[in-house]
Amino acid sequence: MTVREAAFEAYLDIMDDKAYSNIVIDEVLASGEISEKDKGLFTEIVYGTVANRLTLEFYLQPFYKTKVRQWHRHLLNMAVYQLEYLDRVPAYAVINETVEIAKDYGGPPAGNVTNAILRNFMRAPLRDPALIKNPVKRLSIETSIPAWIIEHWKTHYKMEGAAKIAKSLSARPEMYIRVNSSLTEPDALRTLLAEAGHEVEPAGIHPDALVVSTGASIMDTNAYREGHFSVQDVSSMFVNTALEPAADDIILDACSAPGGKGLHALEKLTAGHVDLSDIYDHKVRTIAHNAERLKLKNYDAFKADATSHDYREMYDRIIVDAPCSGLGVIKRKPEIRYERNSNDIDNLVELQLSILEHVKQFLKPGGILIYATCTIHQMENENVAYTFKKNNDNFKFDDFHIPALDFTGPYRQILPYELNTDGFFIARFKKDV
Repeated sequence: MTVREAAFEAYLDIMDDKAYSNIVIDEVLASGEISEKDKGLFTEIVYGTVANRLTLEFYLQPFYKTKVRQWHRHLLNMAVYQLEYLDRVPAYAVINETVEIAKDYGGPPAGNVTNAILRNFMRAPLRDPALIKNPVKRLSIETSIPAWIIEHWKTHYKMEGAAKIAKSLSARPEMYIRVNSSLTEPDALRTLLAEAGHEVEPAGIHPDALVVSTGASIMDTNAYREGHFSVQDVSSMFVNTALEPAADDIILDACSAPGGKGLHALEKLTAGHVDLSDIYDHKVRTIAHNAERLKLKNYDAFKADATSHDYREMYDRIIVDAPCSGLGVIKRKPEIRYERNSNDIDNLVELQLSILEHVKQFLKPGGILIYATCTIHQMENENVAYTFKKNNDNFKFDDFHIPALDFTGPYRQILPYELNTDGFFIARFKKDV
């Protein structure tokens, strides 16, 4: 199988079968189907085509003279991504291989149509999104983020703010790692990783965060296998900043998988305990695997529906990193932008509030409750936080501090352009004594 054939099959899995891009790509890379020299190209083609889908469709639209099936449009999108975004890929190789793939899927007629469309595309000037008069539609095409999302951001951050968010989420994500402070410290880990050939520097925005400039292969190191660090965006590390766990706290991470926030808290404990729960068995296994790799003790990982489970424990602190629309992480999971729609939000809000209303009964008087999401949507964030507070007189907003943002307050929407992180929301509540 050629790298383009493998990329096309992966793209179909993501776009049509709604598979997660990171899981599909990891599975292909681990399968041995792709040579070592082609792994980077494979990953680039798949992620790039997914992330730029609306832009690519805009470029190709004038060249569709007859009805073209969906798989065929996907294939042409992938070809145009390579032609327009990749410098070292010869155009003839892209066109020839794309035509052969089209023949495999649709026979010689499909190959002929593919060849004609791509040849015509190469001869014509590239369409310019800047000529689109409507600013929302223009930004949507430029950043390949659906217009309904842009409209929401425009409402709350004006057009200038929406543009900064969208462009930041269209940029390449930084790779951050979280130092396992129960095993090592940042300088020692930097030295260890440097010996393995990885460039790692302090992120400067969280004491446990390092920024990596040598890619995902950092997970193929003894330092990773031996639990010296986890891969985690800095924005979600701020949950631990807001949580402020004491050394002997009993903590619940109620929607935990893959366990990053609860395990981050556990790394700070000396005599406490963390319960990490999730609704799916396979995700509970992932949590337990991560805890074991990090050599952490004093935890339980178990299956639980956070809207109804009897935790049979009273906790000093509870983390609710709630299921959400995920709009803050689309630079890492680019397919999310196409899978969501505005109707999803109401259902998510209902679920988020249901979780908060259930787990609150397991918080000790005087305890701290953290509500967090990885999205940028006011209804899921500020609206949920205020609704929960309004419905519970015995819970009050409680201030926390994020030095990197020069912020002190009870809740914070972290926008991706502020610190070059994912978009994230954190609210902190305190239960009355």
